[in-house]
Amino acid sequence: MKKHFNSVDFVNGYTIFNIGGNNYRLITAIHYNAQHCYIREIWTHAEYSKTYNQVKLKRGEL
Repeated sequence: MKKHFNSVDFVNGYTIFNIGGNNYRLITAIHYNAQHCYIREIWTHAEYSKTYNQVKLKRGEL
């Protein structure tokens, strides 16, 4: 995924895209075997940072 999208992270099983000039976070659940992408949330950068710091989400590898 990082090969095609530089601004993507994998956090707690979700794929997070930085969009809108890094002003928004698109939180998705991607089911690669079924070739489906589900949009879970769209947050501002501030909302995402607040949640990330409160919950201490765990980053993974893509």
